[in-house]
Amino acid sequence: MATLDGKWKGGMTVDPKDVPYFLLGAMSTIREETKKTVDDLVEKGKSGSSKSAKGLAQTDKAVRDLVDKGRKEREDLLNAIGKEVTRVLDNIGAVTKNDIRSLEKKLANIEKKVK
Repeated sequence: MATLDGKWKGGMTVDPKDVPYFLLGAMSTIREETKKTVDDLVEKGKSGSSKSAKGLAQTDKAVRDLVDKGRKEREDLLNAIGKEVTRVLDNIGAVTKNDIRSLEKKLANIEKKVK
């Protein structure tokens, strides 16, 4: 996960030209983990562990945990991507909406003083 300065734990950064590959790799990893977990749940169901009430409760909890984990990982990924994009834009000196808003406010203040 990225820290506030755009660096990954361990001091690693993502080169801007590698961001698309990073995103593809992240999506692929999440897909593989989800498939493995679903396959494990199916296997448990086939083995008969879900025939009892306890087995059903465990399967239900596992599915809920999987969905929650997927949501959290998606949120973490989106946050990390957003921070990395912001870092890249800052490094190349791109003008943001916030920069424009700030200049508009300053200009409005100057216009009030001139009038």
